[in-house]
Amino acid sequence: MNNKAQMSSPFELLVAIIIMAFVVIIGANMLAGVNEQVCLSNIDKSLTEFKLKLEDTSSYRTSNKFLFSLNTNSCFNEREAIITIEKYDNAKKCGAICQGKTTDSCFVLVFNASDLADGARNKCLNLPVYTSFVGDDDCSTDDPSLSGFESIIPTNGGQMLNSGTYILRNIAPAGKTYPVICTYRK
Repeated sequence: MNNKAQMSSPFELLVAIIIMAFVVIIGANMLAGVNEQVCLSNIDKSLTEFKLKLEDTSSYRTSNKFLFSLNTNSCFNEREAIITIEKYDNAKKCGAICQGKTTDSCFVLVFNASDLADGARNKCLNLPVYTSFVGDDDCSTDDPSLSGFESIIPTNGGQMLNSGTYILRNIAPAGKTYPVICTYRK
C-alpha cells in the first residue's frame, strides 16, 4: 500500500502544478483586463475635464488654465495616440456621436490609441457650429501669463492635444456671436 502512495505522489504533484499554472494565467489575464478598464476610465475622465473647460470657455468668454494629463501608467503609447478636435459636417455622424443631436455639423473631441483593444473615445462638444479655433496670427503670446506657452490649433489636421498645461481663451470681440478660441499649451 505504501508503494502505491509513493508512486501516485509525483502524479498528484504534477496535476497540482498544472492547476496552479492555470490559476496564475487566468488571474494575470483578469488583472490585465481590470488595469485596461481603469486606464480607459482615467482617459474618459481626462477627456471630460478638457471638454468641460472648452465648453466653459466658449459659453462664458472666460480664460481657463488647467492640467490635461492622460497619466494612465503607460497603458498606451501617448506618442502614437491621436487626440484632437474634429468638426464633422455630417448629420448622421453627429447624431450617432452626440446622442441624437440633429444638426448638420458638430465638434467632437477624438481619442484613439491603436495599442488599446477598445481605445477609441469620442466626446461630443457642446459648441456653437461657427466656433473658430485660431492660431499664431490671432493668438498673441506677448502676455506675461503666457510665458513658455505655444499657440496651437487642435482641430482637423492641427496639432495633437498631448499632456500638458493648457490655457483656453475666447478672444471673440464684443458683439460677435460665435466663439473664437485660442489654445495655448506648455
